[in-house]
Amino acid sequence: MRIELKDENQEEPQKIDENDIRYKHETDLTKKEKRELEKMKLASMGWKGKLQYIWAYYKPQIFGLIGVIAVFFIGKDIYQNAQIKTSLSVMVIDSTGSAQEAAAKKLEEDLGISDDPYHRVSLDESVRTGQSQKELDTYSQMSFTTKIAAKGVDILIAPEEFFDTLNGDDYFADLTEMLPQEVYDSFGEDISKYSVTLDSKELGELLEVNYEPLKIGILSNSENSENAVKWITVLSKKL
Repeated sequence: MRIELKDENQEEPQKIDENDIRYKHETDLTKKEKRELEKMKLASMGWKGKLQYIWAYYKPQIFGLIGVIAVFFIGKDIYQNAQIKTSLSVMVIDSTGSAQEAAAKKLEEDLGISDDPYHRVSLDESVRTGQSQKELDTYSQMSFTTKIAAKGVDILIAPEEFFDTLNGDDYFADLTEMLPQEVYDSFGEDISKYSVTLDSKELGELLEVNYEPLKIGILSNSENSENAVKWITVLSKKL
């Protein structure tokens, strides 16, 4: 009879627990077990290893999440911008135009819409005349004609020399019909059928123009004529 002595220093073979998720095939795992296995894998890694593992195995999901977030914010911006209405479009001829946003904000205050995120004043200060201030340069002439035809201007503010070259019947609304009588009368000799003429240092500085007087008219095809009248009414109260 042969007797084998057991070596006390020899380790016994490790028994495999068939219920241990580490030894199961992935197809045999439940969703809960898969999540647990992922936690175990990540717990055994350093931060660098975790990043590499997540990037290697979850790259499509990461890009998908980024895409969903991007679409959400782009869609939100498009929706919000679609709700914004231009309450008044003002074209200022020969403005230096370095503080356009501040000027637009002041006009919004005059109209009582400065706290309304969905209504704004558009201020166009891109149109220029030459030294005589009677004719627009080539680019400005194209821009001026296009914007007027497209009903993109409600109020025109210009040097007297240029304003008077425009045919009132073709371009401007009749202020005798547009303005309340008391507002019209308040301008005295500074108003005519098609324009208001102002020597206003305050308004000139706000709009950043170097000429006086300023001639102001409401375009006959204005889509915001009520607000145009409202702003001229505000001007009349500052005389």
